Amino acid sequence: MTRTAGKHWPARLRAGAVALLTCITLAGCASFSPPERGESTTQVQSRMGAPMNVITLPNGGQRWLYSTLPMGREVHHADFDAAGQLVSYTQVLDFMHLSRTPIGSTRRQVLDFYGPPYEITEVASFKGKVWTYRFMDDMNLRRLGHLHIDEEGRLAKVMFTDEPTADDFRAF
Repeated sequence: MTRTAGKHWPARLRAGAVALLTCITLAGCASFSPPERGESTTQVQSRMGAPMNVITLPNGGQRWLYSTLPMGREVHHADFDAAGQLVSYTQVLDFMHLSRTPIGSTRRQVLDFYGPPYEITEVASFKGKVWTYRFMDDMNLRRLGHLHIDEEGRLAKVMFTDEPTADDFRAF
């Protein structure tokens, strides 16, 4: 009698095997290596896919923006020189960059630097919109950066809060 592997396994064991294979597959995908300095735009695009946004830099190069938002917590800038060679690949969605975002920046400047936010809300104490970005701080804690964009479309202030978890009593 010939048996097909796994066909006669108990349902719980089959489900466990499927879950294990899924984790192994996802772990393989999670081993990401960023592009390296000197790679061409073609090489970076073949590895990373199309960027979310492309802006022209003052030196004639380009900045390609890659974002994991809305559910992720990273925004990467791939900066190319005028010849199309990668100069730097930097993760910019962090406390240092958010806290140094110049007050008075335009809505367009914020979008060009960070991409679209996780969410846009309004609060009674501010006339304008609050753009919220999710990020991990230096101590590996989940945080939220709230960029307050006033009615004229300019950054008025930046605030930070901890991101509540499902079991956090503050979330209710």
